Amino acid sequence: MAEAIRSGCARNSHSAHSGLPRGLVFAALATLVALTALTGVSGLALGSPAAPPPPADPALGPPFDLAAPTPHRLAFTIDTAPARDVLALLAGAPDAPAALRRLKASVNATAAIRAEGLSPDDFYGRLVSTVAGTPDPLLSTFVAKSPYFSRVLDTLETEGQPAAGLVGRRIASLLPTGTPITATIVLVPFFGVSGFAEVAGARDGGALVLAADLPRLTGDLGSAPMPREMLLKMLRAAAAEAWRALFDAHVRKAPAWPDERAADFDTLLARTAAEGPPTLFLIPDDFFPIVPLLEEPIVRAFARWNRAADVLIEGKRKDSERQELLANAAKGDFWTRYPAIVGAEITDALLRFAGRERYLSALEAGPRAVLSLYLGVTKGKRVPELSKAARKALAAKSP
Repeated sequence: MAEAIRSGCARNSHSAHSGLPRGLVFAALATLVALTALTGVSGLALGSPAAPPPPADPALGPPFDLAAPTPHRLAFTIDTAPARDVLALLAGAPDAPAALRRLKASVNATAAIRAEGLSPDDFYGRLVSTVAGTPDPLLSTFVAKSPYFSRVLDTLETEGQPAAGLVGRRIASLLPTGTPITATIVLVPFFGVSGFAEVAGARDGGALVLAADLPRLTGDLGSAPMPREMLLKMLRAAAAEAWRALFDAHVRKAPAWPDERAADFDTLLARTAAEGPPTLFLIPDDFFPIVPLLEEPIVRAFARWNRAADVLIEGKRKDSERQELLANAAKGDFWTRYPAIVGAEITDALLRFAGRERYLSALEAGPRAVLSLYLGVTKGKRVPELSKAARKALAAKSP
């Protein structure tokens, strides 16, 4: 597989909860084609096939530096066996007892079920009931989708592991280097009947198990993505969840990072800086650099962020109102969660303008260091700006 996780399908989700609006996708793709016509750089191959391709411009691709050394050792694997066993049971396979025994013995299946907020005993009970002729209202709906799910699992088994290795390197490249991290990450496609995330994580000893909810990722079967697009969508969501889990466990600690219990400007800064990398992972490679391709919604997110920052810095509203403001910032669809969108743009800009080492050093030093670095390296550049009050607050308390 090429050294990129690409998506040529506008249908793909850019979030663990929702996709880009169709009109915005078409506009972004039109911009991408225009840029291609001007630069000659794209996977669209608009030039003559006989001519050698021009050297790739790193400014037009994702900002991950996979050649940079890292002290982290991340093993990223995919386990499709539990999903295969569930499909076999739902299809009434002759070796159903053996499939059920394998499923119950699988530590990854147990972790995936718990990641969905379920009891393993309850899940297996509902599964056995369905197989025995008393269909579970939800599990039984998976039967009609079984052929599609099987094709997705085929793709995961043939193309998934090389791509998973690349994802592991991308995750490692955006983790601060002060504390070396060794971790095993296992992506388990499964059939959750609870929870509200497309990919949810759970610890199983030293392993981080990521349960990918195939039905939730698929949506309506009539408009389901092609199996390879599903693979890429799943890996992007898994990368975001894995980075967040490792960052929270090893880096996001006091005194550099606030505990976020206070409804103040520092909490907004922390959420913005911490949500930047995982949000960046959700965006397909063909949409980088995200400015100018996605400039319009990013500018709107900065406007909402600046209004919230001004309110929090002013400090005149009641604590309950400030708490509600921060809570609402994390709700809604992808583009309404403005701290994450602003964080993604800041992360992308810093990786391009400041470089990976300076960015990771700032990330380790805390959110104020990240935002202050953004102000410093983007001065005079055409990028979204922080409000005057936010700039003043950052300058008054330098990291």
